Amino acid sequence: MPANLPPQYFAAEQRWREASTLEEQIEALREMLAIMPKHKGTDKLQADLKRRIAKLQREVKEQRKKGGHRSQLGYVPKEGAGQVAVIGPPNAGKSALVRAMTHAHPDVAPYPFTTQNPAAAMMPYEDIQIQLVDTPPISDQYKLPWLPNLIRLADLAVLVVDLGHDPIGQAQMVIDEMEETSTHLNGSGGKSNGQEPIVLVKTIIAGNKDDLPQALENFHQLSDKFGQDFQILSFSAQKREGLENFKTKVFQALEILRVYTKEPGKKPDLEQPYVLKHGSTVLDVAASIHRDFASQLRYARIWGSEKYQGQSVQKNHRVEDGDIIELHL
Repeated sequence: MPANLPPQYFAAEQRWREASTLEEQIEALREMLAIMPKHKGTDKLQADLKRRIAKLQREVKEQRKKGGHRSQLGYVPKEGAGQVAVIGPPNAGKSALVRAMTHAHPDVAPYPFTTQNPAAAMMPYEDIQIQLVDTPPISDQYKLPWLPNLIRLADLAVLVVDLGHDPIGQAQMVIDEMEETSTHLNGSGGKSNGQEPIVLVKTIIAGNKDDLPQALENFHQLSDKFGQDFQILSFSAQKREGLENFKTKVFQALEILRVYTKEPGKKPDLEQPYVLKHGSTVLDVAASIHRDFASQLRYARIWGSEKYQGQSVQKNHRVEDGDIIELHL
């Protein structure tokens, strides 16, 4: 039996897709449920709407327990060593990737627009945690006004495409859609020239389903098209292949480093590294530990590569990933 949904239903559905808070989404979904004709042809749709409303209500309740206010969908608080927005077209495998890389369990289904709200989860990489943010799909049919802001605020974007179905077209569509919002995805990030209100977002293109028969050929074509401007990699979320390489490439693209500290006469603390950006100095390490340390710092001793085995270094000495620092105040 056909659903025979009236125009008012689709208007409410559009308001739901454009909602900027969880509360606004709940209100629109309730309106859709109230407008929908009640007969056998809409039973599954009614159940789906009720499930979505219940899920959003749980999220609102949880936020209120934590003392939160109205949830802004275009903003996810950063946690861990870096925030990575996982973006892409419908059914490319964004949620499957987040599920494979973290302990989260986002909805994964073979139909589009399963993910409706941003969902953050932590991806372990060696001794640090990197935040992955699963996002709703980007499409030329449905535009979410808050999504570009979330992508702009992230430290890195990973554009997931399906290697089994026109990955070049998928990637180009997402790039073009972001361009319309003055969000420029590129492989190096950087700053705009200041003449146009464009935000540059460093992006990796990641091809999912590289276990499919046509995936290798499509991956080569994808690399030929975008390889000069983006880093391209492949993986299979379902078979859990290429995931360790994915972690390493994300860590490298974030351009961060880990520094460990030790007190004089004691062993270094190798459990809790301090995470800083490339180019950071001994002074930056001191400031990240305590703001007063930067002004009190006299010098530091450093252990790292074979070049440094406890030598004294000045405040402006640049640190490298894995360095051990002993501060002297």
